[in-house]
Amino acid sequence: MGNVSQTVTQILGDILGAPGDTLTLSASTASFKYQEMASAAIACEKAFRIEMEDERIPDLRTVGDWVNYVRERIADRDDGRPAPTDEERESWYYR
Repeated sequence: MGNVSQTVTQILGDILGAPGDTLTLSASTASFKYQEMASAAIACEKAFRIEMEDERIPDLRTVGDWVNYVRERIADRDDGRPAPTDEERESWYYR
């Protein structure tokens, strides 16, 4: 899985159009449009085999918020449930 912070900043950097290694944890993601949030969430879910709660995603306003939330979800993921399917991951975007 590699370094969580590095992977998340790379994912967000790709969406923001900035190299991931230039982003700091305090860099804002508040300018994300809904589709960009969905893309970031889906990419994080796939990269880390986690399920992100739809209600929490709009509250992730900085790179650090994303990193911390992904770490939280990684810690919670070993609850015996199977990983979500692509359809389940993408369903919140289309609501």
